[in-house]
Amino acid sequence: MLAFMAWRNLWRHSRRTLITAAAMAVSVAFVMGMLAYVDGMYRKMSEVMIDQATGHVQVAHPDYATRRTLYDTVPDAATRVAALEALPDLRASTARLYGFALLGGAEETAGAQLVGVLPDREQALVPMAERIVQGRWLEGDAARQIVLGAGLAETLRVAVGDQVVAVTQASDGSLGNELYEVVGVVTSGSVTLDRTGAWLSLPDLQALLVLPDQVHELIVLTDSRESRLGDALVRDAVERVRAAVAPTTAGAPEAPELLIRPWWEVSPTTASMMTMSDSTAWLMLAIVYSVAGLGVLNTMLMSVFERTRELGVMKALGTRPAVVIRLVLWESALLGGLAALGGLVLGGALDWYLVRYGLDLTVGDGERLSSAGVLFDPIIYGVVRVDRIVITVASVLVVAVLAALWPAVRAARLRPIDAMRQD
Repeated sequence: MLAFMAWRNLWRHSRRTLITAAAMAVSVAFVMGMLAYVDGMYRKMSEVMIDQATGHVQVAHPDYATRRTLYDTVPDAATRVAALEALPDLRASTARLYGFALLGGAEETAGAQLVGVLPDREQALVPMAERIVQGRWLEGDAARQIVLGAGLAETLRVAVGDQVVAVTQASDGSLGNELYEVVGVVTSGSVTLDRTGAWLSLPDLQALLVLPDQVHELIVLTDSRESRLGDALVRDAVERVRAAVAPTTAGAPEAPELLIRPWWEVSPTTASMMTMSDSTAWLMLAIVYSVAGLGVLNTMLMSVFERTRELGVMKALGTRPAVVIRLVLWESALLGGLAALGGLVLGGALDWYLVRYGLDLTVGDGERLSSAGVLFDPIIYGVVRVDRIVITVASVLVVAVLAALWPAVRAARLRPIDAMRQD
């Protein structure tokens, strides 16, 4: 009976009810759309900073994390890569070797970070072939071939088919130098690598740096699609990787105990950035629904003021204060439910558009937006999470009820004789 009375009371002033419900529905739709967009941005950042850079699990020399010197390598790399490949339920694994060199083209020179990769395995982690803007990605048996970041290629004034010379100091103290053919130019998704990165096959870089069968990192990707700290799949993968790569091969010299870490230990900065996703969601909910709560408060107060005489008569006839409170709260809850329903329709349409067509982030002259060193694709697609939608809808209902508490208590405390004298 109270719910029926509350529903009828809402439509005594249908215009006010519709305006308030519409404003709250727009708030719900706005929050749903923004959360889908923000989750899409963080998904892209996760792909660049975790899937493609640190991996879910990383194996390295114990001193490499702090010193990052040329000599802090993982020995017996080929055997350990094969051991990782044999592990079940892992999405991909690869090895990388890093070095710095002076690259020279026909006209210009520039410092570069060399990245030695296993081309086919690297492609399984990072879709480099899809990011090539000129030429092609390295082939599996690539020898003396190199792919340059777009910014580095522009600095060196070289294009596909040109040759560049790399000069560096090798691990044995000799001067390493080699001539490579540029086979591709890539936009990697990292601002730094696009400006300074150069990719070549792992055997080529091992020969240049005189580091036979050695790498700086072994990278493992699990089936986890969530960039959450403490992910159970990642923790399980850490233990399995430790068991797979720790033993040395028969007859091989004893190597130092390897450092095997999940991505949030490898890059605390990335971990902090990924946790901002939930913080952003709560902040948006707080700001938008604070405004929505004021709207509900205003509507309920006006409704109570207008029905002061009516409420006084109800109390004079024996209606208990608790019943009056429940009546006002029912009105607010129904108003919130009406707003939530409308918000779900509008927000669902907005989410569908973001997932289907995305949002173009190109800025001036076709340049792409960058944030925290991540160069975003021209179009960011939304990511819809059911838990976000549930929280959004539940929040608008809670805000509607909480905002009505003061008007409800005020209505319950009315003195019948004073209330019935009100015009």
